[in-house]
Amino acid sequence: MGRTIIVEEKVGDYISSLYGNYQWQLGIIIGQVSFFWFHSPWLIEVSRMLTGGMDVIGIFAFGPPDMLTNSQPKLRQLLFSINKNVQNKPASYFDGLSCSRVLLQICSATKKITFRTVDVSDLMATPYPAEVKYQSFASKWLQLETTLSLPNCHLAVPRKLERSRLQNQIVGSMHSILQNIANALCSVNGELRADEQVLSTTRKDHAKSKTTQTFSIDMFTEGPCAPEKLKDVETAYSLSLSGSMCCRAYVHQKATVKEALQALKYDVVRSVLSRLEVLCDDIIDNQDDNTKNETLSASTWTCPQRVFSPLGVGPITVCDYVFKDETLKESLERISDLLEIKPKEEDLECKEEFPDVHTVTSLMEERENEDRKEETENEVNEQGIGKRVIGAVAGLFVAVVATAVTFLWGENTG
Repeated sequence: MGRTIIVEEKVGDYISSLYGNYQWQLGIIIGQVSFFWFHSPWLIEVSRMLTGGMDVIGIFAFGPPDMLTNSQPKLRQLLFSINKNVQNKPASYFDGLSCSRVLLQICSATKKITFRTVDVSDLMATPYPAEVKYQSFASKWLQLETTLSLPNCHLAVPRKLERSRLQNQIVGSMHSILQNIANALCSVNGELRADEQVLSTTRKDHAKSKTTQTFSIDMFTEGPCAPEKLKDVETAYSLSLSGSMCCRAYVHQKATVKEALQALKYDVVRSVLSRLEVLCDDIIDNQDDNTKNETLSASTWTCPQRVFSPLGVGPITVCDYVFKDETLKESLERISDLLEIKPKEEDLECKEEFPDVHTVTSLMEERENEDRKEETENEVNEQGIGKRVIGAVAGLFVAVVATAVTFLWGENTG
């Protein structure tokens, strides 16, 4: 028996608008798979813009019968490509995520609409037909919010990643932090709740209210800025990470505490990885031909801040990542181009601020002092250069300070 897919009524309106206006159309489906329910730069950028609970859960194809029939192998391949190239990175930190994805086909001649689901974890999986129900639920979402602080974390890039891409070096050094976030203990509005409980305990008459119910979440990790256990390892660089970041997620009204918290943790991990991708792309783009192949030296980088924008009707927001030298107008243009929505500048929301000059200077001075101290210790270190307890500085270091690896994350203003 196939799955049941609940579709917002406005999606039906969008499908109706395709008839007579397009010969063919290909796009993605954004939504939520329970239990959470074209590899291209465009798709990766869209994925970065999603908040917790939202994901690219499938694709749709609109066209004449012969085109849909001939494109079946390519559409199937596209579903598997999305899972491999876009969703695997944050999903690797979580267990039990659904691998079911949706393929929607719309015949422009007969107006027949076909939904199928595919298990993208199995290359030999057979598509199954799915039952479709249209409902109006755009305003019926629960919102979770958290502010995660990373107070001056010291990380080490393993020697084995020394010649890897900058992004791989940084993400590799942060693996334990991201895993701790995925396993974090969380309180909901200051209380510890059982996983199997329904998140919202609001009475039915209150549930009909148009006001979005928001839950404040605090995350507690086991030493988020320290390795899981002490061990000897050869390090190439040392990183410092400091600041705070705002994250949010949306879940349906019947979601359990476990489902809701996992959606928020997923947003934290995806947001960290997205900021690092954007930062590293910016660093590489700004390098000239004379410095591209040079070894990294002491550097201070400020990650972009996260800006939220309404997706449309209802409480759900998407996001963009904006650097200090960018304007909100540029952010609006990106959101409009990628998601085909038209937010206004006053609709944008940001609870993060870029680190000030004093913060950046203090971090740089602290790293310089630690570097000098490590050089002194190295002179009497019997193990020789390069062999250090993880977290120690070996040779050159990269300080990364996001919204400041130095990484600077921003300060929270909410």
